[in-house]
Amino acid sequence: MLSALAAAVVTVFAAGCAWCYMSEPADAQKSALLAYIVENQVTHARLLPTPSTHAFSYPTLAFLVSLDALEARSLDLARGWLFGYGGTSWRVTGLRSAAYLAQERKKAEAGIKEKLREVLEQFGHDSRRVGGVWMLTMPSYMGYEGINPLTVYYCYDSSEGGERLVWVVLEIHNTFGEKHVHVLETGVGEDEDCPPGFDHQWTFAREFHVSPFNDRLGHYRVSVNAPPAPSSSSSALSSSPPRPKVRIHLHAAPSSADANAAGLVGPLKLTATLFARRAVPLTSANLLRALARYPLALFLSFARILYHAWILHYVKRLDVFPRPDPKPAMRAWGLPLPRAVLSPTAAEGDEDEAARRRAHGGIGWQDEGPLEAYARRVVERFLARRAEELGVGVVLESGDPSMPRRVFVPSSTSPEDRLVIRYAARRFFPTLLLAPCAAHMLLVGTAEDLFRVSSEELFVRVFAGGAWPRMSWVQSLRLSLLPKRFARRPSQVPPRHPLDEGWGFLNALVVCLVHTGDILEKTVFTCLKARFVPGLEPWGRWERAAMLLRDDQ
Repeated sequence: MLSALAAAVVTVFAAGCAWCYMSEPADAQKSALLAYIVENQVTHARLLPTPSTHAFSYPTLAFLVSLDALEARSLDLARGWLFGYGGTSWRVTGLRSAAYLAQERKKAEAGIKEKLREVLEQFGHDSRRVGGVWMLTMPSYMGYEGINPLTVYYCYDSSEGGERLVWVVLEIHNTFGEKHVHVLETGVGEDEDCPPGFDHQWTFAREFHVSPFNDRLGHYRVSVNAPPAPSSSSSALSSSPPRPKVRIHLHAAPSSADANAAGLVGPLKLTATLFARRAVPLTSANLLRALARYPLALFLSFARILYHAWILHYVKRLDVFPRPDPKPAMRAWGLPLPRAVLSPTAAEGDEDEAARRRAHGGIGWQDEGPLEAYARRVVERFLARRAEELGVGVVLESGDPSMPRRVFVPSSTSPEDRLVIRYAARRFFPTLLLAPCAAHMLLVGTAEDLFRVSSEELFVRVFAGGAWPRMSWVQSLRLSLLPKRFARRPSQVPPRHPLDEGWGFLNALVVCLVHTGDILEKTVFTCLKARFVPGLEPWGRWERAAMLLRDDQ
C-alpha cells in the first residue's frame, strides 16, 4: 500500500514538473533572476536568565522577490497556480498585498510597493528615491497563510544606477495579529563597528511585543548584508545569487550604572540569526523540488512557536508577560492638538496634520471585536449628545492609525472648551462601560496607561452621571463585580452610569460578558498551571486600579 502511494506521489510530482515546465513563458529565464527560492537556516538562542538558557535551529523556505516584477505578475508560475500574486486560494504558493504593511481597508488592497512608499513617507523619508526593492518573506502554502515573523524590504536608490541600498525596512508580525515596522537608513544612525559578514548594523530601542517571555524593554542590534540590487546585470545575479543574512541581538535594559555610561546597552539576552544556505531562481521545477525537500516547512511556524513556548514555560520555568497594548503609531500622539482639529472638516487632517501623526512603528492592531464595536458606538453617541448639551468640543484619537479620529462639536456654537481623549487600544471603550464613574475611568486609564486626557476636570464634567432618585440595577451590578474599594464611598458613584441612558440592559450584558471573559481566562490558566509574572495578570487590572484609590477619598 505504501509503495503504491509513494509511486502515485512520484507520478503526480513528475507530471506536475512536466506541465509546469511546458507552461513557463518564453521570458521565464529573465524573470527567474528577479525572484529566488531561499532555503534559510534560522537559529535562536536565549542567554538570560541563566537558568533558562535555551537554543534551537530549524530550516525555512522563503522567497526573495523583486516587488516590481511581483506586482507586474511576471513571476507567476503555471498561470498563477503554482505561484501567483494577488491571493492565496487555489494556489500552491502565493503572496497577497493585504497581508503586508497597512491594514486600513482603503489601503489594504493597494500594491505592496505603494504601501511601502507610504511607510517611508510617514517616517519622514522621500519615497521618490525608491527604485528597485527586494522583499524577503514566506509565501502562503496550499491556501494556508501562516505567521510571517519577519519580512525584510531592501530598498535601493532610484538614482545612481539603482545600485545603492538606501533603506532596510523590517516588518515584524506577532502571534496576536499585530504588526510593527522599523525603518533603517544606511549611513544614518549606524553602529561604528559592523561584524564580519555583514554590511550594515543599527542599534535601536525595542518597541514591539513579540515573545510572551520578555517585557518590552531593551534594545535591538540588527545586522544585515546587502544583496545585489534587482537592477543588477543578469550575469552578476546568475553567477552569484543573492543570499540574504539577518542577525538580531536583543539586549536587556541596562542597569542604572550602565545607563550612566553613554552608548552602552544592557547584557545580551537573545540572539536570532537567519542566513541563506542556498538560493535558486524561482522557477516551476525549482519550486517543486524545494517543496518536495521541505514539504512541511511553511506549515510549521506557529506549531514551532507553541512547542518552544511550552519548553520555556513549563521546563525552563519562565513566567509569561501579558500582551501590552501596542505603542501608539504616531510620534506626536502625546502632544497637544491644534485648535483647527475641532473643525469637522479637519477630521481627516492636512499636510501639517500628516506630519504630526508621523508613524512611530505600529502599523497593525487586532481587529475590533463585537463587544468593542458596540461599546464604541455607545460612547460616540454619548459624546455627540454631550457636546451639544455642554457646548464643548471632544476629540477621540486612537493610537491605531486605521481608526479615524472622531470630532464632536456643538452644531450651533463654537466650543470654548475642548477635551482630547487619546486611547491606546479598542478595549478603551468597554472599559468605560465597566467603570462606575468618571473618576474610576481615570484610575484604570492611569493604572493600565490605556488612555490619556487633555483635562481631567473636563473629562469628569463630560462623563458626569445624570440625576436619578436611587441606584440603578445596572450600576449596582457594576459595583458588585469590582473590588470592594470601588464602593467604599458610594457618594462618589452616581446612581446611574452616564452611558446607560437608553442602553441599560445591553450595557449590563456587556459588563457581564467582559467579567465572564476574565474569569474564563483565569480558569484556563489555572487549569493549565500556567503563570503570569506576579502582579501583571490581565484579570487583575481592576485590583491594580483599586490600589490607586486613597483611603481618604
